[in-house]
Amino acid sequence: MTTVDQSPADVSDSAMGAIGRHWGVLLFLGISSLVVGIIAVVWPAVTVLVLAVLLAVYLIVSGIFEIIRGFGSGLSGGMRALLFITGILSVILGLLMFRGAFQAVEILAILVGIGFLFRGFGAIFLAAEEKEGRGWNIFGGIIMLIGGVVILVWPAISLVTLAWVAGIWLIVGGIFEIIAAFRLRSFLKKTA
Repeated sequence: MTTVDQSPADVSDSAMGAIGRHWGVLLFLGISSLVVGIIAVVWPAVTVLVLAVLLAVYLIVSGIFEIIRGFGSGLSGGMRALLFITGILSVILGLLMFRGAFQAVEILAILVGIGFLFRGFGAIFLAAEEKEGRGWNIFGGIIMLIGGVVILVWPAISLVTLAWVAGIWLIVGGIFEIIAAFRLRSFLKKTA
């Protein structure tokens, strides 16, 4: 706990010391990011397939919970129907994804593409309502719309490219986290 008479440098040092004592967690996260990033870059198709399988499992589990929530008390008829419909659709989509690798990747691409389209339209509608940042919102919205269309038209290539980009991002982030962990460890040794 800091006291009122501590200088800002003392407060900063004590916070760094507290973080530095857990430098191993940061090192673990950095190494994990680096390994996952390398896997995504070296085997992007496998990475996309694993993500598709994880999405399938998520859709099935969340769909089951939505259906169960639909039986809860105190729900309006419309909310109950919405929970049943979304739950059943989620389970069906999840099961379809387990029919084969191609279907899993295709459904993943469709969901990602639709997500990009919604974000793009959202940014453009935001630009119509707010003057501040209007140009950037329009630009970002158009880029998201183009990205959504590209993903929907060329799903396999787009998802592999996204896996590469994510992999490179994870590698760079992992390297920075590893460096930060060793710097924190060094800081802790100096202050101990």
